[in-house]
Amino acid sequence: MSRAVRWQSWDGEGLEHMVFSVRPSGLVADGAILSGGEAHFAASYHLSCHPDDRVAEARVHVVGGPSIVLQSDGDGLWRNSEGKRVPSLVGAIDVDFSASPLTNTLPIRRLGLQAGEAAEIAVAYIRFPDLDVTIDRQRYSCLEVGRRYLYEAVDGSFAAEIETDEFGIVEQYEGLFRRVL
Repeated sequence: MSRAVRWQSWDGEGLEHMVFSVRPSGLVADGAILSGGEAHFAASYHLSCHPDDRVAEARVHVVGGPSIVLQSDGDGLWRNSEGKRVPSLVGAIDVDFSASPLTNTLPIRRLGLQAGEAAEIAVAYIRFPDLDVTIDRQRYSCLEVGRRYLYEAVDGSFAAEIETDEFGIVEQYEGLFRRVL
């Protein structure tokens, strides 16, 4: 399966184009982000997963700015582009790009939550456009199987409802992103 998807920021100023492919070796996503709002930037990314949908590699480049490469063994151990371990990310299974709804698709698909179920995860949170990386604890709750989820920061600083299509790809992320043709 391969799909091209576009999202617009809630304010209508930003746009993202992403191609999502499910392969026997694992999920792959390539995309480009044109950000509006307060932080104007353009960025590209390549994301690949292990066959179990755990992140294997994230490559991000901000045009005229920083780049980052993170590789994971799928069990919470991360390395940077020089092959050095990143101890601050131990335990993170997923990545979360602050400027993209794509990375919410990964845990939604991987967790396979049923209605009323919730799960807490640790992610490597990549903040755009400076590409600072921190570990972040998040909670996903299934409101409607295969369709609606509640995303929450475990520290209580943020919560939003996310709607997905039949493949788990985000269609609407309340207050932040909506899918366009």
